Parts: sequence; C-alpha cells; structure tokens
Amino acid sequence: MYVCICHALNDKQVTKALENGARTPASVFRHYERQVQCGKCVPMMREMAQSHCANQCPTCPSHAATQHPATLPEPANTENFPYGIAAE
Repeated sequence: MYVCICHALNDKQVTKALENGARTPASVFRHYERQVQCGKCVPMMREMAQSHCANQCPTCPSHAATQHPATLPEPANTENFPYGIAAE
C-alpha cells in the first residue's frame, strides 16, 4: 500500500526506514533523501512509527541493544533537507 503518493513510498519502504532507525516522518523522508511535499502522509507515517516503537521490533538496531528505544542522532544530511515541525 502506498503511504506517500508524492514520492511513491509504500508501507514496506516506510517499515524498512523505521527498522534502520527512523523515528519520525521527517527521518523517514531523510532516509530516502526526500522532502515532505503535500504532508497528507505524515499522520500515517507518525502512526506507523509509534506502532513500530511500541512493538519494539527485535530487528531494529536501537531495540536489539536494549529493550527501550534509544535516542538516535539526526542523520548527517539534515542541513540539506530542512523540515518543518509538522513532519517531526
């Protein structure tokens, strides 16, 4: 199922970004080097991130090390992809 039509991101791609450490819609977009366009996907991505973190996926690097999600640093390319508060 497509989550972001603007960038053709589907639920599997969003889940993959979450498993690789993304915790917000903005960090999912950064993972794929994209920017939020219309923003209609942000609530769905936020819900997916909350659900993912609540389930504490054992394949996630942040969940495998501890049983509590670790605070991850922002990606190195943050300055190249400015995001508004709505996507965080």
